[in-house]
Amino acid sequence: MSRLFTSLRSFLPFLGWFPLSRASLRADLFAGLSVAVVLIPQALAYAQLAGLPPHFGLYAALVPTIVGALFGSCPQLSTGPVAMSSLLSYAVLTDLNLAPCPSEQFNNLAVILAGLAGLILLAVGVFKLTIVINFISHPAIMGFTNAGAIIIALSQLGKLVGIDQPRTGFYLHDVLSTLARLHHSHLPTLAFGLLSLTTLLILKQLCPRCPGVLIVVVVATLISSLCGFNTRWHGDIVGHIPPGFPPISLPKVSWELVVRLFPGAATVALIGFMETAAVCKSISAHTRQRLHLRQEVIAQGLAKLAGFFTSSYTTSGSLSRSALNWYCGAKTGLSSLIAAATVALTLLFLTPLLYHLPIAVLAAIIIVAVLQLLNLPAMHRIWQADPLDGVTAWVTFAACLLLAPKIAEGILVGIVLALGFHLYRIMRPNVAILAPHPDGTYRDGDRHRLPFLDDIIPLRFEGRLCFANAEHFELSLLDALSRFPRARAVIVVADGINAIDASGEEKLREIFFHLRETGILLTVAEAKWRVLDVLTRTGLYHLIGPDNFFRSVDQAVSALRARLAPPPSPT
Repeated sequence: MSRLFTSLRSFLPFLGWFPLSRASLRADLFAGLSVAVVLIPQALAYAQLAGLPPHFGLYAALVPTIVGALFGSCPQLSTGPVAMSSLLSYAVLTDLNLAPCPSEQFNNLAVILAGLAGLILLAVGVFKLTIVINFISHPAIMGFTNAGAIIIALSQLGKLVGIDQPRTGFYLHDVLSTLARLHHSHLPTLAFGLLSLTTLLILKQLCPRCPGVLIVVVVATLISSLCGFNTRWHGDIVGHIPPGFPPISLPKVSWELVVRLFPGAATVALIGFMETAAVCKSISAHTRQRLHLRQEVIAQGLAKLAGFFTSSYTTSGSLSRSALNWYCGAKTGLSSLIAAATVALTLLFLTPLLYHLPIAVLAAIIIVAVLQLLNLPAMHRIWQADPLDGVTAWVTFAACLLLAPKIAEGILVGIVLALGFHLYRIMRPNVAILAPHPDGTYRDGDRHRLPFLDDIIPLRFEGRLCFANAEHFELSLLDALSRFPRARAVIVVADGINAIDASGEEKLREIFFHLRETGILLTVAEAKWRVLDVLTRTGLYHLIGPDNFFRSVDQAVSALRARLAPPPSPT
């Protein structure tokens, strides 16, 4: 029976919530209500960021949130609308130019995009293809995330100050055009925007546990209603939100549309899940819970797919709301169900209260939310760790900014660059000529400025010896021989060679014959068992000779000294 329950839990993770203790239930209730306070205004704002009516954000905060919680492996993860996925959805659809924004057709395309992204994630999870996520490197993600934060913040500038921000398809031109017209700002809108932005930032610093977003939304809505912000001052407000649950529908999808949307949907799916995975890893580091990324891929895929049938655009795991969920003590995914239930009550009974909410306030909420995504010091650390990774991060950053709103192409630039640098590292691994150190070890002689051995060359190759770098290995060896023309033996220090393929074995064989013809002895030290197995199977081990394989460099040098020493002269 226990085995059956374990099997069911692998398919239905929410069974692991039970039995619920009173303390756990109380913690989940408090956390769920706390998250809902942030979720509702964020949902309205992020829908605006995606180019959709505000109520689409509430739809995305309902069914997808429930499905993500039921089938996810991380109890504290809050699934729903997020800034980055909203921006990606807008960028993909406007780049394809299939429908004007805003329009009913554009709304339908956003829902179809979410469903297609869900199918992609579901396939990745079911067929155990999560390895494809590794093709998006951390430097590329950091470059995209920082650029995305700037793009999102600046995209709200027009709404914050009450100027119609143009959308010509060239993002930087649109931003500069808006900045040039700041003197035409709508002053009442500017007042709402700046006061909301300032209040949110102050509350975040002075009282991080206060529901700052809720406070600002409630106060701004009351002031807007009392002063006639829309009727008297002609300011933009949220307006009418259709009450009731999202309609269950099946948007019309053609094969041609799927083909056109697929590249963008794949980008939305993979980038969205990268964000989700980062959130899950961060939370599990604190909670010490085991992380099941494959189950989380399936859960996020099901959440997006459920949104396809309930008029929801694409969703993902939220960093800010998940952190709040964990901070408030959530024990199970029930907290997310409570947050979704609060959204449901809002859709049923509270939408009239949001009528007078100024659009500028939603813009301020978005700007404050994405500020935590901006992490330029991390870009500097990447550069310090590896200049090539630093180039990837900064080029991705620049590409996303310059190509915006076509940021998917900017991400592709980063992915291609990262893979290219990875291939370059494989093709040109570090090769060092070792020299004896005073502490008795052998180290890189050039790096540590040590005196070399004139007649013996210990050459360390640091990488898998394969078809991509076999030529580099040979050239490095020839360079070493030209540096030390008196050398009579070469020691291949193989502790850094984790594996060797057929091309690597063939190159080593060619080197052995070449050195033998010139009277130079080839030996191997510190070879790993995988390499020795290959050399034994191909016969190269016995060709080189078992007595020319050594456990350490020191042992090899001592043995070669004895062999190469001139015979004693007769007395």
